[in-house]
Amino acid sequence: MFELIEQDGLLAEGERIGRTLTAGLTALQAKHDIIGDIRGRGAMMAIELVQPGTAGTTKVPNPEAVTALAAHAAQNGVLVLTAGTWGNVLRFLPSLAISDELLEDALGVLADGFASL
Repeated sequence: MFELIEQDGLLAEGERIGRTLTAGLTALQAKHDIIGDIRGRGAMMAIELVQPGTAGTTKVPNPEAVTALAAHAAQNGVLVLTAGTWGNVLRFLPSLAISDELLEDALGVLADGFASL
């Protein structure tokens, strides 16, 4: 099993995906103060959504925004998971075979979703 992971370069693919997601999610966070936290490792990333104006302080959970964004993403062909104790986390776990183009498309769908909140 480990030989296949190494042979197929899956660790490098996970790192590539993580860099692309982190850059795209960080750009979204700069525009939308409801993104309170970005976390993850490699291809498995998550964003925590908070009430507007609380990202730098108390970080009040915003499960309504997660529900709306998950629905928007699904309607536009992007599958995300909802998570978190308060239901205010969007999780991303794309295939290790996903292209940068598809990742950018998915980030664009998220950007449109954030703009519509």
